[in-house]
Formats: sequence, structure tokens, C-alpha cells
Amino acid sequence: MRISLIIGMLLILWSCSSDKNTDELQSKIKQQEEVLSGISKDLRPGQVIPLEEQDKLVNLLTEYFHSYPEDEYAPVCLDKLHMIYSSIGEYNKSSAYGDTLLSQYTAYENRPLILESMAVNYDMFIIPRDTNLVRTYYEMLLEEDDKMPKEKKEGILFKLNNLSLTMEELILKVN
Repeated sequence: MRISLIIGMLLILWSCSSDKNTDELQSKIKQQEEVLSGISKDLRPGQVIPLEEQDKLVNLLTEYFHSYPEDEYAPVCLDKLHMIYSSIGEYNKSSAYGDTLLSQYTAYENRPLILESMAVNYDMFIIPRDTNLVRTYYEMLLEEDDKMPKEKKEGILFKLNNLSLTMEELILKVN
């Protein structure tokens, strides 16, 4: 009886400590996002956000995901990592985080956006172009996103029917 009580108390203490740690780390993430937002407001043409400031956010997001993979904020961290790397042109890293997000968090609310981003990465940015992955992600998007507007669905189907064409050839075909 006494051992059960001690184990129960330890579990409660560990749970409370875990909540405190997730809240603290989320707060640090939010603070660093605010720092980056402030820096970006003051950027002049040709200036970029300092790499060390961006790395701080990347490290916090990575730490959160690795430390609390079961937490509801973990897929949000992966989403942010996916978008950060995409925004700086590191499409392979972006896609790696996107793949992790899609495979580990199948019910993630922004899944359609990630699927579309992944398709675009493999279609336009990752060289050599991987039409098999483009097809995979677009077909997943069509299958899963029942709220997709008709025009968007038609555009994706057109793209799938013409995957063998380069972007230039596709533009010429449309015109």
C-alpha cells in the first residue's frame, strides 16, 4: 500500500514538473519568435535575419519536439521547422521535418498545408525533381482534404496529369 502511494505521488510530481517544463519551453519559443519578428520589421532591403537568432529558434523547436514528442505542441514545432527551412531554401531539411510530421502526427490540423508544401518542394525546389514524390503528396492531399476548393482540386489533377512536363512546358500548355 505504502509503495503504491509513493509511486502515485511520484507520478503526480513528475506530471506537474513536465507541464512546467513544457510551459517554460513554449514561453522561450514564443519569446524567440517575437525577437525574430521584431528584427524582421526593421530589416532593410538586402538584409537578412542573423543566423544565430534563427538558430536559437530552431534549437528550441527541436528541443521541444525531441523532449515532448507526445505533447500536442510537438507537431506545431515540426511544422515551424518545416516552414523555417523552406523559407531559407533548405528544402531537403524542410522535407525531412515535413515527413516526420506527416508520419508521426496523422491527425495534425495543418496536414493539408504540409502535404501541399511537400509536393511543391519535390516538384520545384529539390533537384533532381522527384515526380514520384510529387504524385504521392498530391494524391494524399486530394484524398485527405475534403474541404479543398474545386478550382484547386482541378489544378492539382491537371498537374498530376502532366507531371512529365517541366514548369516551362506546363506554362506553355496552359497558355
